[in-house]
Amino acid sequence: RRLLASGPPIYVSDKHAFPLDDGDTHVVKLWFARDQQEVDAKLKGALEGNDRQQLWDELQQFIIVEGKEEGDDDDDNDDNDK
Repeated sequence: RRLLASGPPIYVSDKHAFPLDDGDTHVVKLWFARDQQEVDAKLKGALEGNDRQQLWDELQQFIIVEGKEEGDDDDDNDDNDK
């Protein structure tokens, strides 16, 4: 649910590993110590614009906002688990 809430990712992100300064929305470049090269933080194959919005709209159909839907009940007393 948490991953679907912000939509399909475009850039590498992690609030603990890559904290952002105030006003920044995403990491732009990653620096690798082994070869001292900067690499674009955009994810390979990431969708943008209308393509991203269309995918996001499709994924949001799977988000359960409140409670369970009919037929989603897990029976903790199921004899098949024994």
